[in-house]
Amino acid sequence: MSKILIVDDVPKNIQMAMNILKNEGHHMYYAQTGIKALELIKENDFDLILLDVMMPEMNGYEVCKKLKSDSKTSNIPIVFLSGKDSTSDIELAYEIGGLDYVIKPFISIELITKANMYVRFKELEDKFKNMD
Repeated sequence: MSKILIVDDVPKNIQMAMNILKNEGHHMYYAQTGIKALELIKENDFDLILLDVMMPEMNGYEVCKKLKSDSKTSNIPIVFLSGKDSTSDIELAYEIGGLDYVIKPFISIELITKANMYVRFKELEDKFKNMD
């Protein structure tokens, strides 16, 4: 079963994303800070990280940069979640390794479709790596 980590400092946003994705058959985890997220990522093999941009202490861009610079975590798909929809924010998300960007408030079908697609993408990628 796939594992998805939601990282957001606002409990309501975590609850909304979990409610949207709960019927899709994924194990859901959450963290309210970037630091807590990095701890959870050390302990678990996640198939997808839904990462808020604006958080105190360590923002989502910093978390993403750390994950992408570590060979153990660089292949985890990251989808940014944000209320910010400026072109520069979205461009930065892609430049540092995010695969997608979902603007809050979430459109349920968009979040479900993207989450399922990237989880499947990671499963296939892992399957091919194990064939070597």
